Amino acid sequence: MSKIQKGETMKTKKLVCAVAGLAMAICLMANPAAAVLVNSLPGGTVIPMPTLEYFGPGPQVFGPGITWSSTNVSTQGGSVFGFTGGYGFLVNGYWDGSLGPMAGLNDSFDVYGNTDIMTFAFSTPVFGIGGFMNYVPNGSTPTVIAVYDSSLTLIESFNLTFLTGGGANTGYFYGFLENSPIISYFTLTDNYIGITDLTVAPIPEPATMLLLGSGLIGLVGYGRKKFFKK
Repeated sequence: MSKIQKGETMKTKKLVCAVAGLAMAICLMANPAAAVLVNSLPGGTVIPMPTLEYFGPGPQVFGPGITWSSTNVSTQGGSVFGFTGGYGFLVNGYWDGSLGPMAGLNDSFDVYGNTDIMTFAFSTPVFGIGGFMNYVPNGSTPTVIAVYDSSLTLIESFNLTFLTGGGANTGYFYGFLENSPIISYFTLTDNYIGITDLTVAPIPEPATMLLLGSGLIGLVGYGRKKFFKK
């Protein structure tokens, strides 16, 4: 191999390394460095609940393989799902139904001595999940939101403490965003917690990654032609 050929080979290797570094940087930008609590999921998809006016423990299946259920079987008729009536959160205000169908736990340890849970289970794990929510504050037990993986291992949890000041349709968006699609369950616990506008974080489409890979391969090919051009 001539000195010129060796030099061009080294240039090609450097280009390949640069392209590999670019691909890694793109992947790191696409995925957060760690799991985080979020107040929005930009680009996420809102999965509307059907209007059912349902009372009970479920299960209720909706959207792309999402199953809602609750441990509240009978207190005040059970938890509500796809509910569009008025729902109160005491000092944190109330929802008058104009926000659209919601799910509400309809139970509180301080009132009935029960600590109940609502669960959203995903047939295909997701990167992120959240929603617009409200609850009855100042309870003796915390109001907790949490996410779990497919083996029911806790990933993250958070105790709600916000106060809205009251009024109609008040609340805040809370959720979790992970660095890989590992969220299989999203739970909401105690104190009449309610949620609407359930939002799922976007998942990169395989076609997008294929196009990215093709582009990087093309860039390497272009570099080789340029370096070996006589």
